[in-house]
Amino acid sequence: MEALLERLGNPHRQMRFLHVAGTNGKGSTCAYLASIYQQAGYRVGRYTSPYIMHFYDRISINGRDAEEEKLAVCAEKLKPHIREISETELGQPTEFEVITLLAILYFLEQKTDLVVWETGLGGRLDATNVVTPLISIITNVGLDHVLLLGPTIEAIAAEKAGIVKNGIPVITAAVSPALEVIAERAKEAQAPLFVLSRDFTYNRLRYSLAGQAFDFRSANSEFKQLEIAMLGEHQCQNAALAVQAVLLLAKNGQLPVSEQALREGLQNTRWPGRLEIAGQQPLVLLDGAHNPHGADALANALGELLEGRKVRLVIGILQDKLLPGVVDPILPFAESIVVTAPNTPRAATVQEVAAFLRERTDVPLRQIARVADAVKDAVDSAKPEHIVLVTGSLYTISEARQFVCGKG
Repeated sequence: MEALLERLGNPHRQMRFLHVAGTNGKGSTCAYLASIYQQAGYRVGRYTSPYIMHFYDRISINGRDAEEEKLAVCAEKLKPHIREISETELGQPTEFEVITLLAILYFLEQKTDLVVWETGLGGRLDATNVVTPLISIITNVGLDHVLLLGPTIEAIAAEKAGIVKNGIPVITAAVSPALEVIAERAKEAQAPLFVLSRDFTYNRLRYSLAGQAFDFRSANSEFKQLEIAMLGEHQCQNAALAVQAVLLLAKNGQLPVSEQALREGLQNTRWPGRLEIAGQQPLVLLDGAHNPHGADALANALGELLEGRKVRLVIGILQDKLLPGVVDPILPFAESIVVTAPNTPRAATVQEVAAFLRERTDVPLRQIARVADAVKDAVDSAKPEHIVLVTGSLYTISEARQFVCGKG
């Protein structure tokens, strides 16, 4: 990445970034930040992964997906450099490295005021970790990608703490033992550290399927009745991280934001596939929970919001996610299950997932290979009082969303 950026004239050094890492909540926190700054009148780039509906939605400016023709111009600029570097000892760049470079060129070309920059995987060795941001955010740390990031919370925290830069403020909602690892890295880097529940807090006031509200307080600021449309207590936490980042940057004389823009930005934030209401009668919820931490957050939200209603569960999981921690928190809510598989080589087969689930639950279980067919079956056979929940992987959510939205 550094070698390619050098060849391109280090375009990333002409831009302002807010860098976000974490096991879960990265995309939502990025969405809150982008919405707040857009509301405040800035031209905001946002880079996230994976895409949900199509490739171009992972690179956006002020909520508008990247334009194919303009991205193609950036790709032409990149091509000769990719070709040349592939013949050196550095070898062929990965797909994610190429897309990350494309995003940098696109955001520079489109004259963004700032870029909300989501880490792909981990942090220390991630392709996004070539930037020196105005602020670093580590949402939380849970067990995920253990084969790549390490088998313990501490090992994973060390990888995520790799985004901490010398003297650059760090904000986190991580808890012990991950917090100690992040704090140690921040201390080494002389980076001011701001921790949820220690340096800033939120107090949740109310919640329903229509949204929720919370109060926010930090050392120098207090906001009453901040409203968000996104569901689940974990979204109050993600929103609080974004608010703290906005306030800290403004206090440091960077990117000022009015209270009105802050409030409206939070209220307007939407992020697909995160406890998203995708249909009514029956109520269809899409949630990309794919690790134990995410499954716990989903289960907590379901416990709050279902009011005794039964769930018709549609689930498709990747091979490396067949963990009890991914399914056990959700299974008690299921009245019936449709097992499916997203269209990716990484998907666990319907037979594998069904066998895995049959060891864990006695509820009626069906196997339908295609995600769209599985969602249609669950919706068509649901009664008005049922909730159809599609979960297990963002790949599954992507296909389900395309089917639901395609129906209009």
